[in-house]
Amino acid sequence: MLPRLICFFNCLLWLLLISASNVQGQETVIKGNVSDALTGEPIPFVNVAFKNTSIGAVSDIDGNYSINTSVPSDSLMFSFIGYIPVTMAVNKGQAQTINVVLKVSSQQLEAVQIIAGENPADVMMKKVVENKDNHNPEKHSSLTYESYNKLELDLTKISEKFKNSKIVRPFAFIFDKIDSTSTNEDPFLPFFITETVSDIYYTTNPKRKKEIIKASKVSGLENETVTQFLGDMYQQINVYDNYLNIFEKSFISPAASFGNVFYEYYLVDSSYIESAWCYKLKFKPKRKQELTFNGYLWIHDTTFAVRKVEMRVATDANLNFVNEMGVVQEFAPVKNADWVLKKDILVVEFAPTKEGMGFIGRKTTSYKNVKVNEPINEEIFSGTENVIIEDNALYQDTEYWQDARHEKLNEREEQIYTMIDTIKTLPAFRTWVDIVTLVLTGYYEVGPVELGPYFSLYSFNTVEGNRFRFGARTGNKFSTRVILDGYLAYGTKDEKYKYKGGIRYFLHKKPRQFIGASYKDDVSQLGQSDNAFQDDNILSSVFRRNDADKLTRLEESNVYYEREWFQGLSNKISLTNSRYTPLGTLATDSLYTYYTDDSKTEIKNTINTTEISLLTRFAYREKFVSGKVDRISLGSKYPVVQVNYVLGLKDVLDSDLQYQKVAIKVTDKFKINPIGYTYIIGSAGKVWGEVPFPMLEVHQGNESFFYDYASFNLMNYYEFVSDEYISLFATHHFEGFFFDKIPAFRKLKWRELAAIKLVSGSLSEKNKEIQYDPQTVNTSDSFNSLAKPYVETNLGVENIFKLIRIDFVWRLSYLDKDNVSPFGVRASFNITF
Repeated sequence: MLPRLICFFNCLLWLLLISASNVQGQETVIKGNVSDALTGEPIPFVNVAFKNTSIGAVSDIDGNYSINTSVPSDSLMFSFIGYIPVTMAVNKGQAQTINVVLKVSSQQLEAVQIIAGENPADVMMKKVVENKDNHNPEKHSSLTYESYNKLELDLTKISEKFKNSKIVRPFAFIFDKIDSTSTNEDPFLPFFITETVSDIYYTTNPKRKKEIIKASKVSGLENETVTQFLGDMYQQINVYDNYLNIFEKSFISPAASFGNVFYEYYLVDSSYIESAWCYKLKFKPKRKQELTFNGYLWIHDTTFAVRKVEMRVATDANLNFVNEMGVVQEFAPVKNADWVLKKDILVVEFAPTKEGMGFIGRKTTSYKNVKVNEPINEEIFSGTENVIIEDNALYQDTEYWQDARHEKLNEREEQIYTMIDTIKTLPAFRTWVDIVTLVLTGYYEVGPVELGPYFSLYSFNTVEGNRFRFGARTGNKFSTRVILDGYLAYGTKDEKYKYKGGIRYFLHKKPRQFIGASYKDDVSQLGQSDNAFQDDNILSSVFRRNDADKLTRLEESNVYYEREWFQGLSNKISLTNSRYTPLGTLATDSLYTYYTDDSKTEIKNTINTTEISLLTRFAYREKFVSGKVDRISLGSKYPVVQVNYVLGLKDVLDSDLQYQKVAIKVTDKFKINPIGYTYIIGSAGKVWGEVPFPMLEVHQGNESFFYDYASFNLMNYYEFVSDEYISLFATHHFEGFFFDKIPAFRKLKWRELAAIKLVSGSLSEKNKEIQYDPQTVNTSDSFNSLAKPYVETNLGVENIFKLIRIDFVWRLSYLDKDNVSPFGVRASFNITF
């Protein structure tokens, strides 16, 4: 028995040894790629090694690596200076692909300071600055190229709890496509992708730019407000500029003429990039929380041109809703010039909090067929449109796109189109779209109709008591030509119905032309700015500082025609018939009552007018995000001018008055780097003819506790009136210039501002005498003339919790009047980057 047992154990031992030998003899083959988690750029020279062994490899210049071994461990480690190490599980004895993305570490190594001699990196940067004009693409006399642009938006940092929620569960198949054994990429939910192919033509003298879009392809959630939020992702960044304007913030370029004031530079390497020998320089900010970058510059050794730049916004920069932002640009030499842009990548991760769910935008632009300083046919610049979309641009087939793309879509990008098309068919996607639309617009879509806005469903005032309103408008599903809108309201105190109805018809898109008509009979608050909350907004009712008792019943019929002659210049001609009836204290104090004859024997307390108005608006090189019908302005770098001429027609449709009005308004926003930007509103106007006070210029006051940038916040409604006036509003936003230098405020990321507002005007004797009781001028709380300028000033703090602004306002004139305050605190909501 014992010999048999010994024999059995010997056989078992041999089997185990043979088995172990076979396992050990099987090769484990691993290959893959290492890239930057934000930009997607390959990372060379990454250390790749089996854990607790000396077996490893280093990624090549394209981020690729490969390891073969018969004695692997159970995990593979990836590490590189400046990045967070990653460990991935390994299947022993198998061939496998493991692609890894590395995230930048927030803890940067301290640089070594070399005291003796001049820093060679500083010498190199001086040469770059000296040669900027030779390489700056905007210095070429002419430039033409084909541009391929791709923008993708993905929902990121999706938690397990969120993935398992009812509303997201229908999208679970998307997350299943990400194999956690072959990549450490975070799960994402794509919801938008667009591609365009364009020909670009540019000259410097005169300065002109023309874009002809040859092909455009869009898939996913299309919302004008979302696209406006991303508008700056479409702009081109020029590293040779001193300031890089991104998301309305002026970032200091690492190649700025005064870059050494904001950056420290270090020479870290030199090598060939293609056939060009380049020096690699590292740069980092000298101070915290300034709008600067961390990254690398590759400088050509003989021309001192920027060959490549990789940079990320400093992690502590005073910037909202942007967790990370990376820029990668590559330049290449061409005929007749040193270097031109070859590839441009901008990646931005948006999120309300550092660790919370957000979305990431990836924009990649490449350039080919570049021609520099060569003649351009003048016919290309004919016409007024800066951007031309060819008729077949939206209808190019798959074969066209395969040939037109400068580089093929990778496997992940090809899947995105399929995933988005599938997502759009799910009912849950429609629910998400409804929620986003409701939050952003205030309307809820029900088939071809949109109900809302929800914030006007209930409000209250002294005249109407409790006010209930139901409104609706048609959406794009109803028609992209005809837009209907209207509402019905009821007040429980006056027991009267109010209503409005309107129609707008889209005649042409090129050029844009509308005709429209509307009628309303409702209670209105005259003398407030267009920026103020609607009269029936619940917030306007709750946060009043005075009772809403100076109201007017307005019965108004209006027809109009609007035309855009070219992008930036438009006209609107209107015919309006109105009837004004005073309500509340305006009626009891006879403030609308005026003489209707020269002998001053007949009076009237309602005002009937018929007006023809011509509005002209000019915004040079204004940019828009267009929907199927409406569009949203992305603004202009130049002043916006608006001129409105009004002719009052007597005895037309029962009109009582004949007069003329001219109002001019200029708005502008300009940067004063590096201390922020200034926004100004200048206006002037004059009224010819004898008219009652409400038809003059009623200077815009504000009787709520919300700050209104377009009105005088300590002036009451109807307090001042003029028939000739000039005003100036100026606000400077310091963007944290002072607070960022105070340690106690630095983490709060508050931003300071200062403003001044003033108006000077006059009231003619003729317009005083037409009033029923002219002695009330300058003796009552309403309809006073301006004997001297009215002035307000304020200091404020914005970006409190990223959305609140608090203003401390001082009234500097007319302090002897009743019911006025020399000082007030006002709040507002303001969401900016």
